[in-house]
Amino acid sequence: MRLKSYLTLALLTLLIAFVAVPSMAMAIEPTPDTVKLKDGRELHGTIVKEKDGYIWLDLGVGNPMFLSPDNIEEIIRESDTPIPTEVTKDSDEDKDQAWERVPGVTRAAVITAEGLVGMQMAAKPLHEAVQLLKDEGVDLVVFRVKSGGGYLIEIQQISDVLENEFKPNFRTIAWIDSAISAAAMSTLTLDNIYFMPRGNFGAATGWSGQLVAVKGRALEDVFYKMEKISRRGHHPKEIILAMQHNRPLSYDIDEATGEAKFYQNLTGEHILNDGTDILTFNSQSAMACGFSSGTAGTIDELTALLEPSIGEIEWVGEKVSGVPYPVCKAEQHQLDWRKEVDYQEKRFQEVRAKYMMEIGNAQSVDVASRGGFLRRAEGYLARIKQMVKINPNFGLFQAPKEWILQQEELIRNLRKR
Repeated sequence: MRLKSYLTLALLTLLIAFVAVPSMAMAIEPTPDTVKLKDGRELHGTIVKEKDGYIWLDLGVGNPMFLSPDNIEEIIRESDTPIPTEVTKDSDEDKDQAWERVPGVTRAAVITAEGLVGMQMAAKPLHEAVQLLKDEGVDLVVFRVKSGGGYLIEIQQISDVLENEFKPNFRTIAWIDSAISAAAMSTLTLDNIYFMPRGNFGAATGWSGQLVAVKGRALEDVFYKMEKISRRGHHPKEIILAMQHNRPLSYDIDEATGEAKFYQNLTGEHILNDGTDILTFNSQSAMACGFSSGTAGTIDELTALLEPSIGEIEWVGEKVSGVPYPVCKAEQHQLDWRKEVDYQEKRFQEVRAKYMMEIGNAQSVDVASRGGFLRRAEGYLARIKQMVKINPNFGLFQAPKEWILQQEELIRNLRKR
């Protein structure tokens, strides 16, 4: 009886402690908020900050994800606690957002375009960056390019965003680290192109297989498109022709105007391309013929080049360790996009492998035993379709619509026989 009394007393003590401090129990496993995006994704985390429709979502790993209202379909909040719009530790950030225009000062921002054209470097995140740039009062956009090329299908889309959305709203210049093939063709839309000291720009043609240049009708189609895009940037057609064909290119400098006159032969005083290879500029050759407006290795050097013509420059954004320029909201959006694409590419290979394994398992047994394998295969196929919805270009090259339809038909057939 004495033992039974001790046990009863212990249980009552634990119950009283649990009731008395419910907040401790709740803190152990908080229920996340749900953010439904317009592209179909659902993100689960804790909204740690909210301002003017923009939210910062803590996913539990790394820095909170910044999301603009243009991308948000619905927010399902699991907590009734108001989200702070002003946080003491973020006071510097709040001051940046509450910017004031100073007469005579140009607000400038860096936007990076890196990775594979059509995947990491794409029109979609650039389009989404326009409103973010406007929100921060940006006047000048520096489009910093570092890409070895990619999918030709994305060139027109990137060019259209730069021509129709960036150029009417901002003074937009290119700053070239490396722009090869599709990256060069996309950037030709911009009038003013600056180089980094080791920058390169060119080989603006299509490639297949082991870096074999496209030929014939395919090359002519690419040239026709590039000639139109280079006119947007007011670049001589002789340059793009030499970047796409093994054509000689030379030029003379008019002593009166300092402008270059190009020849599609070797009669000019200065030889750019002897016709053996396809033209690729370096910073020196681009500067000498006037294709480049200047060379700068750092943001301070670029500022020194720009300020004599446009006045004092204020760079918009936050200082981030390891990044040699201030990171504005629109640039953070580009960084997040590339990180998401990298993640989806890696995840796709894993999901596809699991899908193929389940299909193989289903094919190895009789119809009556296939149910579980096919249900799991359908789940993996649904994940693949969701990835395609997030980035249509990803689906175009990794999981085309025709392939998905074939897999759906295969699953239906495996259920029948």
